[in-house]
Amino acid sequence: MSAVARLPYLEAEQSSRPELVDGLYGQINGWGRPVGHLYKVLANQPAALEAFLGMSHYIRDLSSLDRHLTEMAVLATARALEQPYEKAHHEPVALSAGVSPSKIAAIAAGETGDLEPAERAVVTYADQVARTHDVDDAVFEQLRANLTDSQLTDLVLTVAWYHLCAAVLGPLHVELEPNYSGAP
Repeated sequence: MSAVARLPYLEAEQSSRPELVDGLYGQINGWGRPVGHLYKVLANQPAALEAFLGMSHYIRDLSSLDRHLTEMAVLATARALEQPYEKAHHEPVALSAGVSPSKIAAIAAGETGDLEPAERAVVTYADQVARTHDVDDAVFEQLRANLTDSQLTDLVLTVAWYHLCAAVLGPLHVELEPNYSGAP
């Protein structure tokens, strides 16, 4: 893979709609997130960035799924899809959501033995979906035993969302920010 992104990372004033993009970047900062390369590459199409942010905000901030389970699903998806950008961005978020360093390491290693049943089901679900685009009945039943229907729906959307993110990051060769601090 090339070391250079295939589209430019735009500051608001470089975009075709600077006022809109400036407002969107302000929104991202208001959510406590840095305006990273993923957002800056999407600013090449401001309307797409705006739409992207709507779902991103829902998944990260409004979902009924517990934050620690959300972040475990994101990390498991990033691992299975071999997406280092998401791994780097979400490990600190997972820590701030209460996922222990040992659980983050277990997910990174593909080991679920020491996870709680709901956590194991979430991580296994994310892995199976990435590898087969499906999930076996036993894992689905574990999810049903540990999550409400709303939470299960939000898990499905979370994993699917991070597949979309990987499908943006990979083909556009989006790089991790050089001075990325690991802040959520």
